[in-house]
Amino acid sequence: MNTIFCSNVFLIVLLVALFPTQILAQNLAFCDHTQPKKLCIDTLKSDSAGKSATTVKDVAMIMLTHATSTANKINDELTKQLKLATSASGGDVVALVYCSMYYQDAIKKLANSKNALNSMNYNAVKDSMSVAMSAVGKCDQDFKKFGKTSYPPLGYMGDTYIVLCRIVLQLITRK
Repeated sequence: MNTIFCSNVFLIVLLVALFPTQILAQNLAFCDHTQPKKLCIDTLKSDSAGKSATTVKDVAMIMLTHATSTANKINDELTKQLKLATSASGGDVVALVYCSMYYQDAIKKLANSKNALNSMNYNAVKDSMSVAMSAVGKCDQDFKKFGKTSYPPLGYMGDTYIVLCRIVLQLITRK
């Protein structure tokens, strides 16, 4: 009797321990069709919701959440750079103001994308995401046009933002 009880307890503990791993492995398979696959996998692993995501929509929502977070960080950095800018910065100030406007608009479009994704309106997701992604290109163009430096002071964040947005589009295209 005692052996049966111990066996049952062991089996239950084993199932509980393996189940989250199984779900995560299934979720990581969604990343097989994304480029770069590594960013998709790393993002899923780093997000607590990644373990419970069971559909392409869930995984796309996680990527969209991270894209939104990155866009907010970029906008915060632009705001910080604007506060540090002096009159000697000249065209950089103009470019920073425009870039901030682009990212504020992108953040709104990402919110629209989330709503569209929740209602599974994939065409609306694509439309909003396309506009949201254009912020990076517009910002780059304005720094080349107005700025003393020919690039925005964002480092890799703009690239990460674009790639996360592309992953969302890749996921919903495969739905």
